[in-house]
Amino acid sequence: MSKEKDQTKDERTVGVEQIDTEHEDQHVAASESGDGTVTVRTSGSPEAAPEPESVDWQDRYLRLAAEFDNFRKRSAREYASIIANAECDLIAELTEALDNLERARTGDHTGETIDEFVRGLDLIRDQIWKALEARGLERMTVVGEKFDPGLHDAMMRMPSDEFEEGVVVQEVAPGYRLKDKVLRHARVIVSQGKLDGGGDS
Repeated sequence: MSKEKDQTKDERTVGVEQIDTEHEDQHVAASESGDGTVTVRTSGSPEAAPEPESVDWQDRYLRLAAEFDNFRKRSAREYASIIANAECDLIAELTEALDNLERARTGDHTGETIDEFVRGLDLIRDQIWKALEARGLERMTVVGEKFDPGLHDAMMRMPSDEFEEGVVVQEVAPGYRLKDKVLRHARVIVSQGKLDGGGDS
């Protein structure tokens, strides 16, 4: 009886060796269960393992690049549309002021005083300013301010008993800011301080 068991084990061993010979490029593992069944597991065979799904990275990159380019163009169109609409609103308000100015120029002012005519022009000016200020336009206050080449253009220097050297004495032409950006530098006259001797004879 013992010899028969040994013979059976030898046959199983031979079977495993034959499997090793047939799959030299594989790792073979054999195990025997309690009922004498031998289970053989193999691994490491490139042919046996299923190939993972291939990914075309270049195609993905091209798709993403195209999507980003479309997004950029769409954003640019939307921004341009916003700017165009804002310009249309401003121009519409300015045309109202332009109509009032034309009426003031061509209207019958018989019996109207100069002061009344000027007040009418002031109302038109205020109408224009209201439209521009609503969009961030601001006139600079320059007289009495320290000269700043980032804000002012110095037209000349002159002596001043009121202002110390380097301070703006007079505004020749106003400067404007549009929100935080300098739209136009103010043209100014800058103090060079008091004259030596104070003008004594």
